Amino acid sequence: MQTTILKAKSNLSSLLRRAEAGEPVYIQRGRKGPRFRIVPERDLPKRDLGADPLWKGQVAYRDEAIWESEWQEET
Repeated sequence: MQTTILKAKSNLSSLLRRAEAGEPVYIQRGRKGPRFRIVPERDLPKRDLGADPLWKGQVAYRDEAIWESEWQEET
């Protein structure tokens, strides 16, 4: 199936369902513009909710410091 961006904006859900079913779906910018193919991703990588290795060793805090700041008596 081929459609323009204008028509795709109002029928996006339908186009995505067709692509999931295996039908080739193309969206074209105008009559002579570039054409884009919609392809569903089948095997998405699992999310890693662990600590980011880029931040390792750069952020540090002590629980005691947090407790002291929250429990200080106001005078």
